[in-house]
Amino acid sequence: MRYIFVVLCWLAVSQFAVAQSSGPTSLDPGKRITVYSPQHSQKKTKAKKRKVQHTPEFEFYQRVERAAKEKQKLLKKFYKPQFRDIRYFGHRHIPKRRSAAKMRYCEECGIRH
Repeated sequence: MRYIFVVLCWLAVSQFAVAQSSGPTSLDPGKRITVYSPQHSQKKTKAKKRKVQHTPEFEFYQRVERAAKEKQKLLKKFYKPQFRDIRYFGHRHIPKRRSAAKMRYCEECGIRH
């Protein structure tokens, strides 16, 4: 009986000793395995151009967009006072008001002013 008790104690103590030394701990974290590999420099990728098929339909929509842009520019231009106000008579600046004796014929608009 005594022999079995000693063997059981010895097994229990050996179990604790093996269990504690088997894994990494905070005091002994174990070996760090570092893998050295060459650093690959990243190549700059160029922006890929979209592959546009120049079909008649695509070219039609391009023309429509271009015409719409031109119309917007004209509307913006015609918003200026020289096109909006009647007193300009197609001139850049409002023509001077002269007396009847000093009036001249304007070749630009065909009016005496």
